Amino acid sequence: MHYLFSSSLTQKLLLISFTLSLLTACATTPITINEGEYTSPNRMFSTIVPEPSNWANLPYAITVLNASGDNQHDKVMFHVGDFGEYLVVSARKMPLNSSLLMDKDDHRTVLQNISEATLMSWRHDFSEIPEISEESFIDSLYGEAIIRVYRAKKGSLLTKTHGQKTIADDRFDTNIASIVARKGEFVAYILLEIDSDPDSSHAIKEKASQVFRNLRILPTQ
Repeated sequence: MHYLFSSSLTQKLLLISFTLSLLTACATTPITINEGEYTSPNRMFSTIVPEPSNWANLPYAITVLNASGDNQHDKVMFHVGDFGEYLVVSARKMPLNSSLLMDKDDHRTVLQNISEATLMSWRHDFSEIPEISEESFIDSLYGEAIIRVYRAKKGSLLTKTHGQKTIADDRFDTNIASIVARKGEFVAYILLEIDSDPDSSHAIKEKASQVFRNLRILPTQ
């Protein structure tokens, strides 16, 4: 089942504004991990670094994806590329005018739009917007949150192999979990993709929910 953006001008402006605010540039930023807990460079959030799912027990590599010069936004990607495991965690304080714009619309519609905007800002290579296979809402420490599982057609970041041969464009359908919460000016979200288990929507939803429960928005200075 597909869910569409609201056709209102407010929602379109919100989507454009939020997507532009998510454009990132990889930064050579020191990575802070203390007793297994990652703290983001601008101290927007901390999170327990989860155990990856790959059978080889390879640890996550960590790439900071902060936007240059934006100290109100933190974004990080934990990844094991050889097994198609990608976890993106982000939190930001929205500009007041954007937050007020969000307040004019239905809260759940705003969460739906942010979920799609964050997915499309992370993955620019989709030939079409992924189908939404599951959607639900939960209470969280940071307000009502949306949980979605997207089914991305040929959206894997791994490729199939044919004997000893890998065909670069031979990608397969995969699930991507998204959780988004918003409370006032703060927006937090995670995205999780595990191409080594591309068909289990329940498993990826549960793993994403566990990561989200370990996410802590830190007090602003």
